[in-house]
Amino acid sequence: MLQRPSPEVVQYLDRAAEARDRAQNAPDRVARDHYERMEHMWMTLAASAAFVERVDLFLETVGRALPPCDVCSTCVRLMRLSVLETSRYRRRYSFECGRCGDVRDRELLL
Repeated sequence: MLQRPSPEVVQYLDRAAEARDRAQNAPDRVARDHYERMEHMWMTLAASAAFVERVDLFLETVGRALPPCDVCSTCVRLMRLSVLETSRYRRRYSFECGRCGDVRDRELLL
């Protein structure tokens, strides 16, 4: 299952594309630099929002009866929990992507 980006992330990516178009059509170097900086900032915001959504997904599943899950950064599919290690002060989750085999660890301090 491919995860779709949220409307917010799509909006940020659209704004970055608009800034790129404006940079390409800028009349002078100053305007071009401005729009290139704007494109970079919109792309950074989109990446940050997508990351926060992934962390929220992880934290939301940890507190429920559902097994925790994460999203693979390589193929953007849900990863399954493969190992859970617990101690008095922390929990370490290891996730594995069933499609590409990517592995990711997450740790929660209790």
